[in-house]
Amino acid sequence: MTPLQFPRLCGLLFCLLIAGDLAADWHDPQPFRRDRLDGRQFEYNAESFLHRFSFEAKPALGYSRRVSREGLRGTAGSTRSSELYVNMEARARFDMDGPAFAEYRFRRFEDFDGRYDSNLIGVGAEYGDWRATLRGDVVGAKEDIDLQYELRWGNGAGSHIRAVLVQVDAMYNSKQGEGGYERYPFTGYLEGVWLAPGNVAVYGFINSNRPTRLSEAERDFRLRDEQHAVGVGMDVPMGRNWAVGLELEGLYGVRRRDGYAAPGMNDQRLRRRFGAGTLELRQTVRQDLSAWYGVRYLRLVEDDRRPGDPDAWNRASRRETMIYGGVRWQWRERVALSPGVFLNHVDNRERFPFAADQNDRERGFYGKLAPAVELLVNRRTGGTISINPTVRLHRLAFGGGNIQADFPF
Repeated sequence: MTPLQFPRLCGLLFCLLIAGDLAADWHDPQPFRRDRLDGRQFEYNAESFLHRFSFEAKPALGYSRRVSREGLRGTAGSTRSSELYVNMEARARFDMDGPAFAEYRFRRFEDFDGRYDSNLIGVGAEYGDWRATLRGDVVGAKEDIDLQYELRWGNGAGSHIRAVLVQVDAMYNSKQGEGGYERYPFTGYLEGVWLAPGNVAVYGFINSNRPTRLSEAERDFRLRDEQHAVGVGMDVPMGRNWAVGLELEGLYGVRRRDGYAAPGMNDQRLRRRFGAGTLELRQTVRQDLSAWYGVRYLRLVEDDRRPGDPDAWNRASRRETMIYGGVRWQWRERVALSPGVFLNHVDNRERFPFAADQNDRERGFYGKLAPAVELLVNRRTGGTISINPTVRLHRLAFGGGNIQADFPF
């Protein structure tokens, strides 16, 4: 890639972000869940996204981090005295005689609507460059079972594309006495990686939850919900010792809930817009020492209108700009030191049109020091555990402990 081509590609990706206030999960579909209607079980504060970003493995970007791998990996870190940020996944494949195989996938994560688990068991077949898989999120209550149909193509050199169709609550209506889906929730998911000449990688995903209509007679409401998300990234080597990464992601969702017996009491109009961009530079200083530097911007707007509950009617707006950096030094064969610094400027507002005394604004700089220590615990597979006690820099206090694990199979 020439120096003139790289800025043009960056400009194109930024235009994609600006054009759509559009992100969900870079690894898997993120389908509709009925428990989304209850709202998230936690609240965001000025440090919430700073904690979450600093608790993930660094450097943050690179297409290899976005490609699914067999193994067990995850991170868990304290964001409050009563709250953990958890991002865990396990993947395993079991080959059978012939082209058939079985697989297992577990995920524990969170999104803007709350925390969730996904527990998938699947079977499939592989023919040359093609793979077809059927999975089910199998639970005791049959009405809660999701089905996934996936078709994947890969060229063996790292490039691939896969399409997934998720049939949410596939048997829900047949198990209900009254009510149910008037329009079933289906999710389409498209994900892929293209390895271009010069070891340039372009990757991304699209997640689309089609408009859904649900009638809940016992809870006295009818619901309409849809959500669309996209993410695109690129990884570009710049000579022998440098690489630059760029990721853009966005999400747009709307929800409308109308009460039956008492119009207004159960009514809700929710509109959510999210966009984020991360630019990262990585350097190999020498064989045992590397460094990374980055900047990240995010914007989240949630307009939650509650005609029947004016005190809960609010509009939340978050703007956060972060600069971060760190190094990784292989101190001993089994011990690496990976300290990082994260400096975040927030401008967050929450406005209550009918309860002005609850209006709130958080503005200023928040920072963390994360002196992570990485331990190699399995030479054969490269399995590691990282211990990451962090320190708040804006008020010199403990910033929450974090443990990261990565055990490839």
